Amino acid sequence: MMKRWILLATLCIAASCTEQPTKATLSIHLFEAQLLADAQGTYYAGWDTVSFGSTDAAVQYVVSPKPLLTEWNIAAFRASQPQADGTRAVTARLNAYAKRAMNEFCSRPANLKRPLGLRVGDRWLNFNPLLKPVTDRLTLMGFTTEETEQLQRYIDQR
Repeated sequence: MMKRWILLATLCIAASCTEQPTKATLSIHLFEAQLLADAQGTYYAGWDTVSFGSTDAAVQYVVSPKPLLTEWNIAAFRASQPQADGTRAVTARLNAYAKRAMNEFCSRPANLKRPLGLRVGDRWLNFNPLLKPVTDRLTLMGFTTEETEQLQRYIDQR
């Protein structure tokens, strides 16, 4: 009888030690951006250049090397129903750190009209300006259904 318990315990330990496949985590970054043609001066030195849009009509932006916020700054969110183009809008509730950072960014009125580059993984979703100051919530446009599901899993697991 004792041998059976030892064998059962060994099997349980072996089963719990097997490697579980992990899904890639969702990476969300919101960057300060500027049209490449308008990026004059030393302020933009060290910023990355990205192309956004179709290959026929791509627009070039420069984006800050440091994001204003990331997926870590999203405390909770609500996704809209799919839009006409199949994408979803995500209304994110920001954590205290992101709220302070965004309030500081919005304290300069010129920043409200400046485009912000939203990147999920390797895909640029949009370069929309804020237009009004951020409170504790921010609406991010252009997510796929799969990306909203990945974001929900990320928030549930952290």
